[in-house]
Amino acid sequence: MGTAPPRKQYPTLPPPRGRVKAQIFEGLAGNLSSAVSKAGRALAKMKRQGSASESSDSASASTSPPSSSYASDGYADHA
Repeated sequence: MGTAPPRKQYPTLPPPRGRVKAQIFEGLAGNLSSAVSKAGRALAKMKRQGSASESSDSASASTSPPSSSYASDGYADHA
């Protein structure tokens, strides 16, 4: 019982183009679906928070907006 003779190492060939393209598109599809699902969850969370704050904001909706120092005619009061 001796040691096994060393195996010849053959050069590794690149995989066929179709397989490479399939792997790339599978990776892209996985990343895209993950991003879309995260965005959907964030949007749903924002909608839930927005609907809860709308009921408290409805009482303050009748007040006027805060005044602005912007002069719409282009002239500013520089004293």
